[in-house]
Amino acid sequence: MRGKPIRAGQGWMVELICGSHNHDLAETMVGHPYAGRLSVEENVMVEDMTKTSVKARNILLTMKERNEKNLMTIKQVYNAMCVHRRSQRRHRTEIQ
Repeated sequence: MRGKPIRAGQGWMVELICGSHNHDLAETMVGHPYAGRLSVEENVMVEDMTKTSVKARNILLTMKERNEKNLMTIKQVYNAMCVHRRSQRRHRTEIQ
């Protein structure tokens, strides 16, 4: 499928190029952004562990131990830690 905006900003036009998939369906949802989203409780846990200087790999292991069906990846842990640190800095840069 290919989508492109219609002139004059009236919407989008979707065009079907090929009616078949060029890849197999995924067997698991690991790494998928929607499946690996952090819940509110998990975000609070990541913030608390980040405050106490716990390493990202240990945060991930703790999350996986608490919920075996958790599909979170290390990248999502790093992103949550970065968001927390950025919120602590507010308007200041890392150097300041």
